[in-house]
Amino acid sequence: MRRLLLCAGVVCASTAAAADIDPGALLVQSAEASRTSNYQGVVIYRGDERFEVLRVHHRFQDDSERERMVSLTGEPRQLVRIDNRLICILPKGRAMSVERPSLKGFLAQLTPERVEKLKEFYEFRSEGEGRIAGRLCDGVTVRPKDEYRYGYEVWTDQETHLPLKVSLTGPKGEVLEQVMFTEVSFPKTIPDDAFETEVDIRKFTLITRNLPKLDQLPAPSQHGDPQVSFSKLPPGFKVVSHDDRPLPGGAGNVEHLLLSDGLSAVSVFSTVQSREEKVLSGVSHMGPVQAYGRVVGSFHVTIVGEVPGSAIRMIGDNLRVPLPGPANSGVVALPRVDVAPNQSISAPAGPQPIIPPDLVPGVSPH
Repeated sequence: MRRLLLCAGVVCASTAAAADIDPGALLVQSAEASRTSNYQGVVIYRGDERFEVLRVHHRFQDDSERERMVSLTGEPRQLVRIDNRLICILPKGRAMSVERPSLKGFLAQLTPERVEKLKEFYEFRSEGEGRIAGRLCDGVTVRPKDEYRYGYEVWTDQETHLPLKVSLTGPKGEVLEQVMFTEVSFPKTIPDDAFETEVDIRKFTLITRNLPKLDQLPAPSQHGDPQVSFSKLPPGFKVVSHDDRPLPGGAGNVEHLLLSDGLSAVSVFSTVQSREEKVLSGVSHMGPVQAYGRVVGSFHVTIVGEVPGSAIRMIGDNLRVPLPGPANSGVVALPRVDVAPNQSISAPAGPQPIIPPDLVPGVSPH
């Protein structure tokens, strides 16, 4: 998430080195704190030509996590999360964008074992001390060792270890997206009514989805074998999730594959569509989000991820899909495509996103 925030609580990093801090261990502590802490406050998000302000309540009670986010800017919209179950409440008729996991979701799943594996592809470095929302924090940068992933900068509260600022960074360290608390408190208890909606839900659309968990994947046989396969993937990336979603009117399914290296993620959507439908073809981008679309006969694949274009291009150039037509007796590798990156990103037809575009940082509206 990208944000250069010129407001109260902006980081003032000290020059003191934090040689005694293990950056990987600090991120694991931060991941645990983001799940098991009670906190509430105001968060600002700055993305590609977008600026959002949200109020957040988070509670961990009886081994269950509950979170509610309410937008304080723009149209009224809310998000309620119970453990990994996400409920989005947004104005009726609101279009959805392609789905991709939020940055916080993957940071919150870091474990000592995963950090060790990630060191093959990322460098972890301490960045000293700073202040955010009036609280002393320790900084950690996660820098990629190749061209296939973005970097991250995380500032965690020294007392609670809660991440108070998370930035997505580009090849030169530039901030691409950013989420930051401007005020935060840590009450011992948060009442149930803090998680109740304050809108007439009859006037809103409710969309529910289970968020991906890297360590709790569905059984391989749950949806059968994926239609899409890959002859080559960026180093460290693998398929970690597979599910099918029905198209409206029983017209088929949209298959969704989630690829990840344990921190960065890419979604691959595939479906059969009529030739009359306008679909993404070639390579495109919206801020740090890269997309690749390709049609073979009536078969369409869309790849979307918050990763550099080199990663999306490698995945797209090495796709293998079922042969078009009724025979469907084999697979075909898709040829490389060369299209200027000036097309808008849109999702495959059918039920798709399950994250409201203007509420969750890192998800863009149509």
